[in-house]
Amino acid sequence: MSYENNKCPCGGRKLTDTMICVACEKVVVGTFDRVQMDNVLAGFEVRRFAAMRVLAVARRRNPSLPRAFAAR
Repeated sequence: MSYENNKCPCGGRKLTDTMICVACEKVVVGTFDRVQMDNVLAGFEVRRFAAMRVLAVARRRNPSLPRAFAAR
């Protein structure tokens, strides 16, 4: 996942320079982690870990994606 490409962690398409697609954004809107990501008063680490949890939620939206740690 990166800001440059148009692949969302759920496997869908997203706009460039965004973190997740519109469908994933609808799922996480208003959650504690999504609010913390935009909180400028929160520290860097708080915002970073909130972003990681939001990405994990987006990734779980599509259960058919392989896990990075799965045995081969």
